[in-house]
Amino acid sequence: MTQPTNNPAGPPSLTAPPSSEASELPRRTLPAWLLSFLLHTCILVSLVFILSRFSGGASEIENRAGGIVLVNAVATTTEYLSEGDVTEPSPAATQQQSPPPMPSDDLPPDLAGLESSPAELTGVGQDFSEALSGADSLLDGMGSQRPIGGAVTTEVFGVKGTGSQFVYVFDRSASMEGYDGRPLRAAKKALIESLDSLQENHQFQIIFYNHQTKIFRPDGGGEKLAFATEVMKQKGAGFVQSIRGEEGTNHMQAIKKALSFGPDVIFLLTDAEGGFNQRDLFRISEWNRSGTVINAIEFGVGGQSALTNSLRMLSRENGGQYTYKNVLSFRD
Repeated sequence: MTQPTNNPAGPPSLTAPPSSEASELPRRTLPAWLLSFLLHTCILVSLVFILSRFSGGASEIENRAGGIVLVNAVATTTEYLSEGDVTEPSPAATQQQSPPPMPSDDLPPDLAGLESSPAELTGVGQDFSEALSGADSLLDGMGSQRPIGGAVTTEVFGVKGTGSQFVYVFDRSASMEGYDGRPLRAAKKALIESLDSLQENHQFQIIFYNHQTKIFRPDGGGEKLAFATEVMKQKGAGFVQSIRGEEGTNHMQAIKKALSFGPDVIFLLTDAEGGFNQRDLFRISEWNRSGTVINAIEFGVGGQSALTNSLRMLSRENGGQYTYKNVLSFRD
């Protein structure tokens, strides 16, 4: 057998080597300017998208109607509620939200000793009172600034009255200037002596009258009861000394004014006996609702008449005393 010989011209190999021309072709890539364009375009699109989201959210917030916003904080979460979301609370919730009980006035045991006692507070007031002992004149004529004291007994021409508030109603008609003015001078002296017997916590008022009334004004303006301080008694004495007798007499107007102060005692002094009729006495009793005691002092010439007079009846019907004084017995 003959061995086959190698055929150099046999069929070509299926895996032919790449040609040198094909391997030498350059690779195709994107230009740098195109890549930059694409990159910037993506960034711009992203920014537009983000801005549109924020813009839309802000507009939604701005378009919402204003109102009260409630915050409901529970544990670690916080919930915001608008007015439309709020409903009426349930009874249970209302009970839970009720205010805490008021604190007790009782002090703890360790602080109980620090509570001020009335005696301590009174002592403070006394200290101030002693420091301002000269300030009584600032309160003259002001009835609400000083407590009214206990009863005291004072007198006018031997007629006594007991109480803490007194009104002196004295006649100043022209007849009181008769006999060289001795009746009016004697009346003034007796009135000032009665004032001197009052203490600072007692009150007084002075009314001189003829057909009109002339009233002591403690503070220069109002008509009121004055406390009998030394300053006010001096002012009262000055008012008394300034009075002069003139013209006629009107008892009723003066007595009505005196009763309007509601005093404990009235001292009425006049030389005009017979000035009260039964109708006048009845009217005075009607005015005297507070039960004021009315004492009457009558000035006359010579001996006292044995007949029952209206001044005696006036004093008797109003719980007071009556006395008669002969002006001829007065000495300066």
